[in-house]
Amino acid sequence: MTLDAELDLQLGTLDLSVTFDAQPGETVVLLGPNGAGKTTVLRALAGLIPIDRGHITLDGADLDDPTHTTWVPAERRRIGVVFQDNVLFPHLSALDNVAFGLRGHGVRRNAARREARTWLERMGLAEHVDARPSQLSGGQAQRVALARALARSPRLLLLDEPLAALDATTRLAVRRDLRTHLDRFDGPRLLVTHDPIDAMILADRVIVLEHGRVTQTGTVSELRAHPRSEYAANLIGVNLYRGTLSGDRVTVGTGTSLAVVNDDRVTGEVFATIRPESVALHPDQPTGSPRNTWAGTVTTIDRYGPRARVALDGPIGITAEITQEALDELAIRPGTRLWVSAKATEIEVDPF
Repeated sequence: MTLDAELDLQLGTLDLSVTFDAQPGETVVLLGPNGAGKTTVLRALAGLIPIDRGHITLDGADLDDPTHTTWVPAERRRIGVVFQDNVLFPHLSALDNVAFGLRGHGVRRNAARREARTWLERMGLAEHVDARPSQLSGGQAQRVALARALARSPRLLLLDEPLAALDATTRLAVRRDLRTHLDRFDGPRLLVTHDPIDAMILADRVIVLEHGRVTQTGTVSELRAHPRSEYAANLIGVNLYRGTLSGDRVTVGTGTSLAVVNDDRVTGEVFATIRPESVALHPDQPTGSPRNTWAGTVTTIDRYGPRARVALDGPIGITAEITQEALDELAIRPGTRLWVSAKATEIEVDPF
């Protein structure tokens, strides 16, 4: 049940050209900013819009191949889809919403309702089979939509921002449940989101999509260690600079150079990555071992738990992660002038 996709299409101002695959039992998260083309990818796979060039192949069978005029309509594709707003019929019960998909594929009414009840029980919704969507919580409605998608025994499961409509408290619980249900589906799973937390918890592999192009793919750990774009770096919380490496110094776009360790004697275009927890903040210019120091002004402060992320501008814009105690001790506020230091040994350099 491998998915092999090469999608080229023009939709309004979006020029989409992506190639990727998804393996059986693998959850691939398509991550990117609004307007990157994530939902368009899902719509093309589901058969809701045709591609202009390329192919969509699922388990060796072509679903869309313009070169050979192959086109399988949406209703004949063995693909389950969970939409962002769940798209449940408001006048039907949870049971009949799930049974509707089965009825559309020729299953008799009684058999469809029996199968639908079984799926709702698996989702922990046995007590809500007669409830209409308006009587369900956001998390319950999402599970009904997932049950409807899975009841058809799809070969591929597509989920478009399945947690976006939920409040923060509900998201935590539903995200955990969703991971469990996804793990029970043995086909490929493709999930669209712009939330990095969804990716960190749900993804076996992440595809970063920007402006209709794949800019990076890999596990969350691989992306965190070696981000390949400013968007990816900001998303997973590291500072990324593109520059030119010569000797043991990287000159970044601002003209500022950073001292690094270059044991491999790499030269040319590189990415330099500084993790926020490796950045130190000082009230005065530091002395001693750090070889990279500069002054900056605090622009924003984000607090979470016992930690805080402090963004500063200056010759190099940077984000530092410090403790709440250090934040209070340094009396840091937006507009505070501080010195920044980063050790050469803490800067990771990767060829471009």
